[in-house]
Amino acid sequence: MWGYMKNIVKLIILLFLMCSFPASAHARSMEEERSMCIALNALAKSQCKEPVSYSYVGKQGDSVYIYNTFYGSKDKDFFCKVGDGEVTIISRDRLFHRSVVYSIDENDCGVIEYSAASCTDKRVVKCCFAKSEKEIKADKEVDFWHKPIPELLQEDQKKALENLQNRTVKSSETKPE
Repeated sequence: MWGYMKNIVKLIILLFLMCSFPASAHARSMEEERSMCIALNALAKSQCKEPVSYSYVGKQGDSVYIYNTFYGSKDKDFFCKVGDGEVTIISRDRLFHRSVVYSIDENDCGVIEYSAASCTDKRVVKCCFAKSEKEIKADKEVDFWHKPIPELLQEDQKKALENLQNRTVKSSETKPE
């Protein structure tokens, strides 16, 4: 009986300890999300690859993010230190070392205008804070009121034609007997 009670008490204590820590202890701040985005995109731009080619491994210290990818003939870790206006990228074996400059624009977005000399992709990358549902709705409303009327009519016509086409396709499908 006492063995059973001891296990229940241990379970209650464990649950209490787990619940006493805030649930968002591992949640990232918006600033950290933007820094991670800047680090990943700077790394991708420096190697002329897409950001999806990299896997997030972890974080070291306050501003060093570790990413992994297949580079050369094997997997390699890259350490990306996000500083004030610059991302320093170093491979684990220190054979790859780059500095990529970025800036923060008026919307608090990180802007990377870097491209490797051998890379044909010259796109500018922006890393912004995530918007709340309310902000997204407000932006859509502002966009709506700034669109010219012919463009709005064209969008409505396109939606109506798609709905009509979907109804026609459904009604013309043969039904098994």
